[in-house]
Amino acid sequence: MPIPDEVRRGVLVIVVAAAAAVLAAGAQASARPATAHDRALLARPATYEEKIAEGVAERLTAHRDVAVRCGDTGVPDSHVLGVTPILNGHSFDYFLMRPAECTYLAWFHQAPKRWDPRTCVPADCRYTVEIAWALQTVAHESYHLLGYTNEAQVDCYGMQSIWFVATRLGASLPEAETLARLFAQQIYPLRRVETPTYWSPECRDGGAYDLRPSSSAWPS
Repeated sequence: MPIPDEVRRGVLVIVVAAAAAVLAAGAQASARPATAHDRALLARPATYEEKIAEGVAERLTAHRDVAVRCGDTGVPDSHVLGVTPILNGHSFDYFLMRPAECTYLAWFHQAPKRWDPRTCVPADCRYTVEIAWALQTVAHESYHLLGYTNEAQVDCYGMQSIWFVATRLGASLPEAETLARLFAQQIYPLRRVETPTYWSPECRDGGAYDLRPSSSAWPS
């Protein structure tokens, strides 16, 4: 499927290892069990970039000792940004992300203001969509660590947590909310056509997937 020039399409995958069978997460997604390759990645110490992602995931999930590794996800689709193995509804407290997403998180952590869509220079603004995707990816996969398996629900929760990830990495609240709105307004609507497994009409202010129904702020 063609990818619009103005936004990069990403697919976040939950890797489901069921006792009886391994089921695909849906169109444009893949599924596989935990592998020896995963174990090899987990056996080495976390890199600087991986520790950044781990810190965010631990705060978002309230789980201790979450592991994140940046490398080959084991899924051939180049649009897959992250995978989380789950067995019978339970995660292993780790997920994998593409190296590019980990790099973008590190860039953002080093200089959050540089990537503010409201003030960035053109040379940096060209990466704001990638930055937003990286923030959403670590949030999305963190919700899989909590046991959520419905991709539309998880993607919506991840989008609503972009502001949290951004502030944990040093952004001001106004910048974090701007990045969340960028994803909600420019990227999420494309899910409906390009990756419908990750889209839901309930992902809206006051919808069934609204994490903060008492607040009118959306998606923050």
